[in-house]
Amino acid sequence: MRKSIQVILVVTSCLLLVGICSCGLQRPQGWTEDTHGKIDPNYDRLFSDQSPVVHRIDIVIAAEDCQAAYDDLDEKLSGGPGQPPSDEDPIFVPVNLTFEGITWYHVGMRYKGNSSLRSAWMSGIGKLAFRLNFEMFEDTYPEINDQRFFGFEKMTFSNGFKDNSLIRDKLGADIFRSFGVPAARSMFAQVYVDCGDGPVYWGLYTMIEDPSDKMLANQFVDNSGNLYKPEGDGAKWSGEMIEEHFYKKNNLESDWSDAIAAVGALQADRHDLENWKNDLEATFNVHGYLKYLAVNQTITNWDAYGCMSHNYYVYADPGDGGRLVFLLWDLNEVMLIGGGLNCHADSVMLDEVTPEWPLIRFLLDDPEYRQYYQEQLQAFIDGVFEIDTVIQKMDNYHNLIAPYVIGPEATESGDYTFLRNPQDFIDSLDTGPNSLKPHVVMRHNAVNQALEH
Repeated sequence: MRKSIQVILVVTSCLLLVGICSCGLQRPQGWTEDTHGKIDPNYDRLFSDQSPVVHRIDIVIAAEDCQAAYDDLDEKLSGGPGQPPSDEDPIFVPVNLTFEGITWYHVGMRYKGNSSLRSAWMSGIGKLAFRLNFEMFEDTYPEINDQRFFGFEKMTFSNGFKDNSLIRDKLGADIFRSFGVPAARSMFAQVYVDCGDGPVYWGLYTMIEDPSDKMLANQFVDNSGNLYKPEGDGAKWSGEMIEEHFYKKNNLESDWSDAIAAVGALQADRHDLENWKNDLEATFNVHGYLKYLAVNQTITNWDAYGCMSHNYYVYADPGDGGRLVFLLWDLNEVMLIGGGLNCHADSVMLDEVTPEWPLIRFLLDDPEYRQYYQEQLQAFIDGVFEIDTVIQKMDNYHNLIAPYVIGPEATESGDYTFLRNPQDFIDSLDTGPNSLKPHVVMRHNAVNQALEH
């Protein structure tokens, strides 16, 4: 009898130990620490630079949640009679996501974008850009507490708006990062969505890591600094820093002193140029910004600072004394011949830009900074942006995704594409409007001409 009691006690203790180790939660079927757990992000699995792929993402949304998300878009984007569109983000709804036979449950999904989202929605195009947050609904469904997607909490899916090639988002980020400018990693994905009537092919997307998630830890020594996503007039840096326009993505309990110091240093009196430069460089990574600007103006970007007062982040890097680092975002409009805006995105030396955009005007008015900028232009076209190198990467990406855009694996069609016909995609590198290869040659010529003067 004594031995039996001992056995029962041992078994009971083991069961309690298992319960403690799993935090008392009954995890969903298929949950493993490597796939769903709060672990270091698995960049090689999702974003391998050595082996580009086209992932497949399957999303299932309950019919009522799908309709609620659409009703929310209709309300916020239409604005109603005499009302402007809402500035509020679309709502999150819970979805189930399957990737390589593994399912993640109760993932938060919402649609994203500004003019691109409004344009697609009002045109009846269902290929909408969206965000995922894998722990958004953990309070409602505690069994997914700290759920991750191979270590990532958040993920963004870009829909290729204004991009017949469907490679600009990834190609642009790869180019910036190869030149030493921080940029989010990405990979192509075919996306299927089931809103209750079976899976529908929403098309070829670019899956992009969220800068507020793991990117800082991956590309900086220390990821504990403040990350801001500026938006609105204050994002121009053309006056006093406006806290409401520097939306904080982390460290919500901290103040805005680092951003206030950087904007204040830029706007300070420049009669004593050396003091102005010293104070600015103490708060803002000037040379990193000029390096970014050299890439940006060479390849062209019609939805960036200097054209629009959004689509960038700034990070107060503790590994660099807390100086703000400029981080680009949203690259579907890079390498366009013209974006329809009078914003000088195709200008190399940017002499036309007014003090409305002081990060450009004030820096390039300084002879030392201007010379550094010119040196970066030359280094970029001689190296990372060398014509044959870039064209080879374009061909590789175009060939990789073609079977998922024009078939035979899957075909973008109907209301789930921005392409007028398959030929738009076929011609997007060589002969179509805003074709990429002629653009590369044209921008080399533009930079060379600018540097000769």
